[in-house]
Order: sequence, then C-alpha cells, then structure tokens
Amino acid sequence: MLTNLPFQGTPNVVGPSVCCMWTIGQLYDAGYLNQFAPHLKYVDVMHYPHNNCQGDENVQELYAAYLSHTEVVNLVSPYFEPANIAIGAGKQFMMMETNTASCGGFPGISDSFASALWATDYAMQMAFGNFTYGLLHFGGQNVYYNPFTPPPTNMTSVRKWNTGPIFYAQIVAAEALGKSGNARVIDLALDGNSPNRAGYAIYENGVASRLVLINYVQPTVAGSNANDYVATFAIGGAQTGLPSITPASVRVKYLRAASVNSKDNITWAGQGFGVQFMSDGRLYGDLDVQTIQCNAADGTCNIPVPGPSVALVFLTDEAYQNSGGDHVETVTFATTVTTQKIYLTMDQAQLNSSNGRSGSDPLGTTSEGGAQTSGAAAMVGSFIGVVSFVVGAVVARVLL
Repeated sequence: MLTNLPFQGTPNVVGPSVCCMWTIGQLYDAGYLNQFAPHLKYVDVMHYPHNNCQGDENVQELYAAYLSHTEVVNLVSPYFEPANIAIGAGKQFMMMETNTASCGGFPGISDSFASALWATDYAMQMAFGNFTYGLLHFGGQNVYYNPFTPPPTNMTSVRKWNTGPIFYAQIVAAEALGKSGNARVIDLALDGNSPNRAGYAIYENGVASRLVLINYVQPTVAGSNANDYVATFAIGGAQTGLPSITPASVRVKYLRAASVNSKDNITWAGQGFGVQFMSDGRLYGDLDVQTIQCNAADGTCNIPVPGPSVALVFLTDEAYQNSGGDHVETVTFATTVTTQKIYLTMDQAQLNSSNGRSGSDPLGTTSEGGAQTSGAAAMVGSFIGVVSFVVGAVVARVLL
C-alpha cells in the first residue's frame, strides 16, 4: 500500500498511533520500525492517564494524581526508551493525542487550575523525554478539558468564548522552550523528586537560559503563604569547580490562581483571558514581569514559588526576548460589505397547506399511546408536523 502513495522519497508518515491494546515496545519488537522506516517521519503514541468513558470514576479520589510530579514522571517515563530508539533511527517521537482523561476529562479537574499545573509539568517532562510534539485533544461543548470552547450558538459572538485553564499551560511551555528550536530540558528532581513540586532547566546552545518551577501545594488557609517555597539556584561556582556565572538579576513570570480548584481569575504574568464564557482570545490586564535581584556575595539566586503556581525564570535578557512570539500590532479591517437587517417572513399559502398531512398521520404525542386514544393527542401530533414543515417554508427577505 505504501508503495502506491502519491508521495515517495521523503518520509512523511506518522505511525503507529498506538494506544490501548499494544505498547510501542511490542511493535518495535515485531519489526515495525525497521519495516516502515523509509516512510516514517514521526513515531507516535497516544496516552491518557485515566479513562472517563464510562463516567463512573471517583473524581475526588483521582484529584491527587493531578497534583503530583511523581504521577507525571510515571506517565512519561515508559516512553523514554522508545523515544530514544526512534531518535536513533532518525525519527521524531510525538504524543499524538493526550489530555487529562479520555472521553472529555473530569469535571472539577480538567476545567480547574490543577490541570494547568499538571499540563505544564507534563509538557516539560515530555520535552525532557525527547518528545518533539505533544498534542492536546479537543472536544465539543460537553467536554471539560478543552483549551478553548466556542459559544454554544454563534461562534462569531464577541467575548463569549471559554478559555480553559489548560490553555495557560501551553503558553508557559511555549515560552519556556523558546523560539530557538534547540532547547534541551533537564528535570531537576527538586527535593529528591518531591511529588509536591517540580523544576526544569532549559539550555540553549549549551547555556542555561530558563527555569520552570512548579508548586502543586494548595494553601491550607486562603491567602496564606505557608505552603510557598523558595528555590535557590546557582550557575557554576561552589562545588562545581566552574566559574560562577549566576546573573545579577533575573526576570520571572508567574502563572497564578487563588486555588487549584479555580476555574476563573487565572493569570499569566498578571494577565488573563477572563472568566468562563467571556473570552475573546486576548489577554487582558497589565503585564507583570517581576525582577528578582540575586546574591552577588555567594553567587546564588532565590526564587519564591507561591502555592499553587508556576514560575518561569529568565536567566538572561536574550532568553526573555526569545521566549515568545514576535510582537505584532493588532490589525483591523474595515467592513467592505454590509446589508440591512434581515427579516423572516412566511408564505401563508404554504403554511395553510403544510398542516402535517391534515393530521391524518400523527407524528407523535407527549404521552405513550396518546395518538391512538386521544383526539387532543392527535392535535399534538398535527402541531409537531406543522412546526416541521413551517421551518422548511420560511423565506428570508433582505430589505435594502
């Protein structure tokens, strides 16, 4: 079959998209990679940490799994070896489909700030594991894990979209990895791989450029800082035997919310997309990028990480400048074609002749068996027929 494809010569096939019945290792053992290597550009897998297709999972019991760095490591680590095998064969490795849970996610988890913390950690862990891409699955109006959801009626409605908490994680990960295309990520295994926090260092061209620090811990008292932590880092110096090149100061962006349960008022560097169903896809608020002075005396830098939050630390000016997309001024366009209001009218002759086949074949009733036993019920059936046919008879007239 592959020899009959219209494109030949350049590998551009993604496979095997393995999910549930087999593992990627089993397919490797069966010779998949060797057999299809001439055609493959990406080796891909699909994986959800949990399954909500039956709708019978206990969300409260599962919640802790989305507030744990250990769980994220357990989710990604089985793919470390398969990813290295793929890369050794000259292929890229990708997560074709994933999100918080299959079949739309979990209410209270997938649509809360917990998902933003988890997805940030998940994205960075995949980068650490040599994944080239990770694709979050979208769904319809009844899906909890959507990064964004259009209005339930008119998609052109302004400020009626919903931006999900997990979308913020994509922004953090994109800025953390930067635009160079050669970012290398290492899991710092903070506090002996503590489940409550995570840390990653990003290197570009062999130079440390950014840090990602995550605090999963929910304050026991609202407004309390008892569960904040301070990450202290140094670049070179001390026991490394290398010259200290810790910067004099760093810039930090924070992803914040009042609680891991928060669905609204999530901010990235002081800006947010608004509350649910009131978003237009633009960040609002004043940009808040904090500058933290480092300790020249001992060559260390202390970064506060409130609970819960993510801190993205820019170690150099270049790392900050190359972290996001190019700034482009908003471009607007004048409307070139306009019409007057559109009024719906109905052809009365069609209405008179579209009477549900004069009630001779009732379409149904609101009560079981009613169409056969009740004259009033037969009228209900006729009325349903009227509605059905009237819709087809509506004529739109544009008044210019």
